[in-house]
Amino acid sequence: MNGDQVYAEMERQIILGTLRPRERLVEAELTRKLGVSRTLLREVFRRLEGVGLVVLSPNRGAVVRDFSPKEIEDLYFVRSVLERAVASLIVERFTSADLQELRGLNRQFEAACRRQEMGDMIWTNITFHRRMSAVSGNAFLCQLLDISRLQTNQIRYIVWMSQERVEESIRDHREMLSALSRKDAARFEAVLFRHVEGGKGDYQRVFPIGGAPAPLTRSGPRHTAEVPVARRRKEVAHA
Repeated sequence: MNGDQVYAEMERQIILGTLRPRERLVEAELTRKLGVSRTLLREVFRRLEGVGLVVLSPNRGAVVRDFSPKEIEDLYFVRSVLERAVASLIVERFTSADLQELRGLNRQFEAACRRQEMGDMIWTNITFHRRMSAVSGNAFLCQLLDISRLQTNQIRYIVWMSQERVEESIRDHREMLSALSRKDAARFEAVLFRHVEGGKGDYQRVFPIGGAPAPLTRSGPRHTAEVPVARRRKEVAHA
């Protein structure tokens, strides 16, 4: 694997929650698993740090980033500002071909939701939003949004464990496409903002400050206290 491939794989595992917040990334284990050198792996760690997915420290090495309540508020504030900036450009510049392509991408997203395949759900959702932003024609704004989305997606992966949240996302996508087809800028922006804010509060419930991460289930996150002590200790040991 080359550097770009290793980066893409590490990014994917963080976004999907395979590598969870506060988890230490052990160099020896990853070099063996990925078949790469420590030098290449450390370069990937620096790239991941650059987009805010990993924290590097002299004592612990690379750790998947955790977010405080203030950081979550700040991050969502920045993303909301960026999404509002791109929304008006999308409504102004989209074409019928763009709308047709977005509808096709959304069908892929909904199909993944019906299959309940979390990886496909997350990545088809990311692809949908990236393509929608690209309609703006502003590459610099899209680049900033992509970094912001990577970090919020690291927080939002918890959302996909809840069927209710998944259904909300499906409704939001449909409403956004409907607003675009009508060139209703106000409605499009309102739905996009609501969509972005969804799931923000779930992160601290699953990753409370100073506590062990709560185990996740397909029906939604459960609080750590609901899990037998022996199993909880095992999960903490692997966190």
